[in-house]
Amino acid sequence: MPGLFDNSLLWPVAALLVGVTAGVMTWKVTPYFRFAYPSARVQAIGNPFVREKELSQFLECKSINSFKSSLNVYKDYNVEGLTASEIQSSLDEHFVETLRMVQKDSPKKLRGFYDAYLKLLDGLSVKLALKSKVLGEELKSASTVFPETRKTLEVIKSVSVDELPSVLKERGFDEGVVEVLKSGGKDLLKLDAAVDKSYIRGLRSAEVPREAKGVRDEFVLRLIDIKNIKNVLRAKRLGYSAEECENLFVGEGKEIAWWKFKELARLNDLKDVVSSLQGTFYFPFLKKELEKHGEKEGVQPFENALDESLLKVVENLSIKNFPLFGPLLRFIVAKEFEIRNLKVIVKGVEEKLGVERIKTLLILEG
Repeated sequence: MPGLFDNSLLWPVAALLVGVTAGVMTWKVTPYFRFAYPSARVQAIGNPFVREKELSQFLECKSINSFKSSLNVYKDYNVEGLTASEIQSSLDEHFVETLRMVQKDSPKKLRGFYDAYLKLLDGLSVKLALKSKVLGEELKSASTVFPETRKTLEVIKSVSVDELPSVLKERGFDEGVVEVLKSGGKDLLKLDAAVDKSYIRGLRSAEVPREAKGVRDEFVLRLIDIKNIKNVLRAKRLGYSAEECENLFVGEGKEIAWWKFKELARLNDLKDVVSSLQGTFYFPFLKKELEKHGEKEGVQPFENALDESLLKVVENLSIKNFPLFGPLLRFIVAKEFEIRNLKVIVKGVEEKLGVERIKTLLILEG
């Protein structure tokens, strides 16, 4: 009886099966090669300045110069400036340079996400400019990442409040922001929410590789949750009605759906809002601040707690998606908070706020 492989037709089939198997294995393994170098690089750099132990040396600084000297000992930093404001600007530049480094090292399909993330930061400058304009205040100079943002700020500065809606619409600005400005823009929280919604939409739609989509989506949904909760807390502090609160909805998040947001909007105070979030990811962070400060310190401790929850989100995503996009996302988010912490400290040193006061303003990993 002829052997199994005497049939010449079986050889092509076997070769095809081997080829398909090899192709599938390559398809699964290739992403790990693409992410190996950038992941290893950011892990080598690390994020020391979201931990109190590493920040303590700067908290003890008595002058701007000693702060700058202590920071520039680290090879990744070379900040310049003689005042807190100048050093803060230098730190902002450092963050952009660092993110651009990660962007360059990452797979090409991730580059749009990094641009969208940087546009979120430009969005802060746009919000400040719009609020200053509607309040009749002088627009302060602000650093921007993208030329189009700089042009937008110039337009905001050069036209009247009445002209803003039509001019920004002509420039293709988000319709939601335009509508808020048409009504005068005096509800600053509503204006904030509209701008946030616009820039978060860009982050959510940014193209990413297939292996990064789950991480991007969960991160954006968590970010939306945090924006929504912050908006409710601020509104309750300012005495907004339930109807006014509902105008601050940024979108459906991971845990804060529209029905939940409306439920929060109907509550009376900060304590009730925190209690209503029991069972969510954010509750332990907020509960800790409520037990520590109550409501006497206002909204800021709760906002800081939510920022710390975002650090935990990206830490979890880093573990879940290791060694792909997760570690890179964790690095850039933690780097942003590192820069924020350093900016807070240098300002505190200049104004001689005292160590304990500065500590309350820092965003730290748990």
